[in-house]
Amino acid sequence: MRTPGRSSSTAEASPYARHLPQLDGIRGLAVLGVTASHLFPGNPHSAGTRAIASLFAFGATGVDLFFVLSGFLITGILYDSLQDPHFFRKFYARRVLRIFPLYYGVLILYIVAGLVYGLSWNRELWSLGLYLQNTSLIAIPVAAYTGSLPLGHFWSLAVEEQFYLVWPLLVYLTRTRLNLLRICALSLVVCPLARLGCWMHGAGYFTVHNNTFCRADTLLAGAALALLLRSRAHDKVLRVAPFFVIPCILAAVFLRAAIPPGGGILPSFWPTFQLAFRYTLVAAGYAGLIAWSLASSIGQRLLEVRPLRSLGKYSYGLYVLHLILFSYLQAPLKRAIAVYLTPNKGVEVVLTGCLVFAISLGAAYLSYHLYEKRFLRLKRFFDYRPHFAPTVTSS
Repeated sequence: MRTPGRSSSTAEASPYARHLPQLDGIRGLAVLGVTASHLFPGNPHSAGTRAIASLFAFGATGVDLFFVLSGFLITGILYDSLQDPHFFRKFYARRVLRIFPLYYGVLILYIVAGLVYGLSWNRELWSLGLYLQNTSLIAIPVAAYTGSLPLGHFWSLAVEEQFYLVWPLLVYLTRTRLNLLRICALSLVVCPLARLGCWMHGAGYFTVHNNTFCRADTLLAGAALALLLRSRAHDKVLRVAPFFVIPCILAAVFLRAAIPPGGGILPSFWPTFQLAFRYTLVAAGYAGLIAWSLASSIGQRLLEVRPLRSLGKYSYGLYVLHLILFSYLQAPLKRAIAVYLTPNKGVEVVLTGCLVFAISLGAAYLSYHLYEKRFLRLKRFFDYRPHFAPTVTSS
């Protein structure tokens, strides 16, 4: 096996081996988009609410932004620590300490509630507990996770966790930047074709949308950016990549146009074809957005504003909790607004969404400071040593 060359510089010499505040702002943008798309749903009997939902529908691609950012950060960490003798232990320990406490804390609460109230969620909890809630038989147009629990949005956490299981091993075995970039490039061709093939053979929209293999190009677009920024092409990439942002935004606006109601079978070849390839375009655009945040002083200033960075800091808790709280608070809040303020459906949707967002952000803040931080402090036992330099071989 070929091992990476050892550089005389330290890992700290890489400008991307440290915390970058503008990336907190990117997380903030991502979670803002996702929560907006969830908390402002359209009502089929109200044109106003449908207009509001359409306005925020593009925010659903915030999940894509999370995926690209995860691929970028995780690949950078893995590539920069290839010479660390505790490569796997440190990576997985740090991931577990960040992700598991809140995730499994929520599942434990539902187990307790099920025992207290005599509810049965066995099938859902098994799949959720194993991070398999995004899987299904690819040819069956029904997702394996039916969503009797308000945890349907956890599918993206399963995609990321499955990525964390496979990608570190591939990085460790492949080791060279050029071969890793070849894997990333291959995904940009294979994944759209896989989506197209599955949909054309009758798979439901969400069956494919939630599948890790079919979404790998989004994660690997971020991985490719991380690898290119650790190569001699660094300056050229920072000059060129931001030009992908505008096509990404345009694709995001129209992304949902081909999606059938309820995520069923896609209607015809052309909507299926364009949707299959739009994911890749959105991924490329969001990779360009990350590059722009690194290259542009204007981008840095815009993304480092305190509100966005704060949203980014609490984005994990906000993502996990917002749809749970919405499922329980939506009905009583709407009734209260209709009785005490106005029966207008549009106002009802906007106020309910804003109130649930504020409550969710408060809950995420409390969860982070009272619960999650206790586990995050343990990450100091798994710090990456600064003398492990980024690999310098390119083939």
